Amino acid sequence: MFQGSEQKRKLFHEDTEPMAQKEMFKKISSSARILNPFKGHTSDALPFEIRFDPLTGETGRVFHLPFKAEKPHIEETVKRSREIFCPFCPETLEKSTPAFPEDIIPEGRIKVGGATLFPNMVPFDQYAAVSVFSDEHFIAMEHLTPLMMRDAFLASLRFLKRIQEFDPKAGFFGINWNYMPPAGSSIVHPHLQPSASRVPTNQLRLQLDGAARYAEKHRRDYWADFLEAEKRSGERYIAEIGSTFWVMSFLPFGFLPDVSCVFAERHTLTDLTEDDLSPFLEGLAMVLRYFLEENVYSFNMALFAIRESKSFRVNARICPRLLPRPIGNSDVACPQMLHKESFTVYSPESVCAKVREVFENKND
Repeated sequence: MFQGSEQKRKLFHEDTEPMAQKEMFKKISSSARILNPFKGHTSDALPFEIRFDPLTGETGRVFHLPFKAEKPHIEETVKRSREIFCPFCPETLEKSTPAFPEDIIPEGRIKVGGATLFPNMVPFDQYAAVSVFSDEHFIAMEHLTPLMMRDAFLASLRFLKRIQEFDPKAGFFGINWNYMPPAGSSIVHPHLQPSASRVPTNQLRLQLDGAARYAEKHRRDYWADFLEAEKRSGERYIAEIGSTFWVMSFLPFGFLPDVSCVFAERHTLTDLTEDDLSPFLEGLAMVLRYFLEENVYSFNMALFAIRESKSFRVNARICPRLLPRPIGNSDVACPQMLHKESFTVYSPESVCAKVREVFENKND
């Protein structure tokens, strides 16, 4: 049970499970019948599930396939990247990157330790920045420790809070990360992309709408119910670290199961403190360690926050990315791009124990 307000304590009773929680994780199990060539063309049933996201209602497909990622040729990618102009390397950064106007960021750029934050030349939003981790052109995933990541995240959080003060109409915030080309990054040099907007992204809007619908229907707080239901079930629950709650996503976004993090007591960007970054980065480092064990060397991460709400929680998602086959095909195809329908090759429950073990053995 979470340590929270008296209101939260009233929400839960150890001996009861609200009907709203029982309905939360909806899925339809089905199968496709074939004459399987690998079983002498005998009749066979290929199982799959259609799952419904408990918050947004979106659907996706979960299969049960014996997929194993092959270790990519990282060295070749890094070698090619060093032969291409990199605006984030120390010898070019000051000359090749812009600065903010003085009324937005008086010092032009934000510097925290080895990290430097400046405007994004491809503006995702009205307020968009790039937070470069350090002078190092390439940082391998195994070296992305909480200490290594902290400066760039601190700079990003300070930028977003500055924009929150500067523009009262900017109410939607995010910190995004595309690590390595399979995740869509065009620059290998590690960097975050924080942004602030007056308009929410589709995913953030779906979260807000879903929480509002849940509250109207059940007269309960979605996030509190969700966290309690996941912990009660244990099927996807990973761990709690400080203010953060870690769980396998019931409906993954990508080809492989992804991991969600909820800041259980943080409703808004204002509530999110710099101290909250430590438990988050500790958990993030554990997720990346698990990815490495599965030969996954690329990922997307997004952290979602808003200006004000009583029914929202700051949350994040970490999605593994890869080129599934040696031919170099992407893990995003027609279902995701055009139908907005995720498909995942095995269930999050089937890997949860592995991820939990990594968290439990974090000091090994």
